[in-house]
Amino acid sequence: MKAYIHEMGVIDKIGEAHTVRFKQGLNVVTGKSSTGKSALIEIFDYCFGSAEYTVPKGVITDSAALYYIYLNVNDQDIVLGRSPDGDNRAFFRREDGYHPEKINLHYFVKSHFRSLSDFKKHVRSLFLDIDDVDDSLAARENRRFSAKAPTPSIRSFASFMLQHQNLVANKHALFYRFDEKEKRDQVIEHTKIFLGLVDQKFFHLSQERERLTIEMNRIKREQENNGKLAKNQQQKIEPVLLHLYAAMGFSENPISLQDILRHPQDAKAKLEKIIRPENIVPLSDAITQRHLKLQQELSIKTSSLRKLQRHRGLIKQHIGEEEIFVTQNANRTSVEAVQIAKSVCPFCHTEHEQLQQSAQYLQQAISKLSNNLVQVKPMRAKFESSLVQVQREIEGLSKEVFGVAEQITEIEKSEKILNEKKSLYESILNSKANLYMLLDSLNLADDVDVENRLKEARKALQKIELELKKYDYKDGLSKADDSVNAMMKEIGARFEFEDSYKPINLHFSFETFDLYHLTPKGEKIFLRSMGSGANWLYCHVTLFLALHKYFASLGEQCAIPSILFLDQPTQVYFPSFKFDKSDKFDKDTIKNLEHRDDRQIDDDMAAVENLFSQLSIYCTKTEQEYGFSPQIIVTDHADDLKLSDGKKFETFVNNNRWRNRGLIDPVPIE
Repeated sequence: MKAYIHEMGVIDKIGEAHTVRFKQGLNVVTGKSSTGKSALIEIFDYCFGSAEYTVPKGVITDSAALYYIYLNVNDQDIVLGRSPDGDNRAFFRREDGYHPEKINLHYFVKSHFRSLSDFKKHVRSLFLDIDDVDDSLAARENRRFSAKAPTPSIRSFASFMLQHQNLVANKHALFYRFDEKEKRDQVIEHTKIFLGLVDQKFFHLSQERERLTIEMNRIKREQENNGKLAKNQQQKIEPVLLHLYAAMGFSENPISLQDILRHPQDAKAKLEKIIRPENIVPLSDAITQRHLKLQQELSIKTSSLRKLQRHRGLIKQHIGEEEIFVTQNANRTSVEAVQIAKSVCPFCHTEHEQLQQSAQYLQQAISKLSNNLVQVKPMRAKFESSLVQVQREIEGLSKEVFGVAEQITEIEKSEKILNEKKSLYESILNSKANLYMLLDSLNLADDVDVENRLKEARKALQKIELELKKYDYKDGLSKADDSVNAMMKEIGARFEFEDSYKPINLHFSFETFDLYHLTPKGEKIFLRSMGSGANWLYCHVTLFLALHKYFASLGEQCAIPSILFLDQPTQVYFPSFKFDKSDKFDKDTIKNLEHRDDRQIDDDMAAVENLFSQLSIYCTKTEQEYGFSPQIIVTDHADDLKLSDGKKFETFVNNNRWRNRGLIDPVPIE
């Protein structure tokens, strides 16, 4: 998102403002050591919601009453401020434009201070409109107090915006705050939001998809349970119903079992009209035929049951024999040696070795057999599994045999009633009463209603799946990788990488945030495996320039502010400049500090000038392509450089040269 800093600074304890002004594009704050250059990145970070107060101790921290930044975010001007007293409150105020004359100690009234958490939400609203990033409500329920997943924070933006002095050329780390795993994971997880690949609707749709999926599974289980219950009730109701029909003398079933199970109460009303004395068929042999059929069924099932019982007996026998075999094997001792007397000829007294060799063969055979017996593995588990399976079959078949026998007994009871000259209809009424009692116990959900609910849930889920297909963020991240990699190839070619890495072919992944150089042979060389501080610096700069160019290409779709701080990038060439106290930056100063010959200094100066030239060219081209350029703020010792694009270095310094002064000058001691 288009954003840039108008100014930032410190209000000291006597109310005086110490201001650093910037413009869009490239900005350079140059100066000698201990002037406050590296404090700028820390002041920005602190005003941007950091919970840690890391402004370097010294003149600035001793003098500061308040830190502030005045910035523009997508054509909205805001002022952010923090007090150094660590009260976890921050200043937030909107402005209708850039009015630097307003900034003084009285501008920062208490009414615009708010808690740090509330402050972060207000600032986030400038970049993002999102409140809930849970794609699973079930996962939320498993968290302590059913807490929401962490929402994107402005603090995550800092990872893309700040390259501190100890990070800008670091071979072990690329991104600020990634040393804490939780923060690293949040940045990676929220990147799809920052790049505009998903929005609030995506997460609500994901939650609804989960809810509907759970609902569908619940309805399916309901269907399965109803099916099991229907089958169980069918086993109980069917024999009573068939006995009733047979007692009435019906050759065909007037109402099917399925219709009765589907609508039990309606079936009772229909049966009331059918089960009447006038509908009895006295000459029918239906009851006799049913009795014969049940007798045949009982014989078949009884035969099958006895086969299973015999099978069970054999398995138990095998288990017993196996136990005896294992016990004997455990107690078996191997024969260590075979004793045999010598074989001597009684005439010539010659000893014969043939019998001794046979004895040795016998000993070897006995040893082999003993070892084989010891190594035989028990088969008890297999037998026991078979026994359990057969036992279950026996139990199921026993119930079936018992059920058939009960039906036969019921028919015989009915015949006994008739023999005792009682009414046939009385027997029928008893059967009908038993049937009605079973029907009243049914509590099945309407299958049609269940099926309709399942269809509605499936239809709603399909609709949501279609909506979610529009958010193919994995494909979006893959395309983002390709775009950034192409940009890095173009940008990296302009930097002085070592010959072993030329042509540089950097690859970055938004899913892992890993960076590596891909050789022509397909080998991945990660940053940590590269040598030379210059290579590490160029990898960092190339990646972050490519990232911000890609962010610029997305326009308002991208939530990440287009601001990049590079603190002391030339330290890889001039490490001793941390002791720089000179009033100017030139070759003689470098010689005195670095103790190198002219050629080495010339080469390093050429590399530094190329670095700043490429930053200038980058800003110009990006603005031409996308209508605006990321704001790059470089704090460094380098000064008075000759840039290859013809731009004057002074135009980027913009009066921010701190060789005779600093951000805050110490009060002279009288």
